[in-house]
Amino acid sequence: MATPTTLPDGKQIAIDLLAADLPDVHVTGALPEGKALNGVLPAVRVLRIGGTAGQRGWADPASRDNPRFSVDCYATDRGAAMRLALRVRAAWELLPGRDTADGIVLAISEETGPQDRPEDLNPDVPRVGMTLGMSVSPPRSTS
Repeated sequence: MATPTTLPDGKQIAIDLLAADLPDVHVTGALPEGKALNGVLPAVRVLRIGGTAGQRGWADPASRDNPRFSVDCYATDRGAAMRLALRVRAAWELLPGRDTADGIVLAISEETGPQDRPEDLNPDVPRVGMTLGMSVSPPRSTS
């Protein structure tokens, strides 16, 4: 019986790589609540909103996961939030081929570009978001 392949945590890969590319930004999967958000600005929140997994085929038995993310950028004003979103978008374009201990980014996608997303819980903190995707697979064996 074949051993099932455990897929990497694509959300954590996205957070780790964006945090490395944007060292002056708080990149996370969960924001502080209420006014505490102001203390970590600028911030990027990565939420997994779906995606599917699949096989790459007989020649490469590694499975891949294709997560979709809602990526929200928070800053002190709308212009700064949009500039942060554009930085995230530029960093996202360079993720294919990059890896973490958990897996490697095979490809990326952009479903919707940066757009205003008013924040209901924090109306005083501007938010610009987009829907992005990636394909990730477990680390490749080098032996």
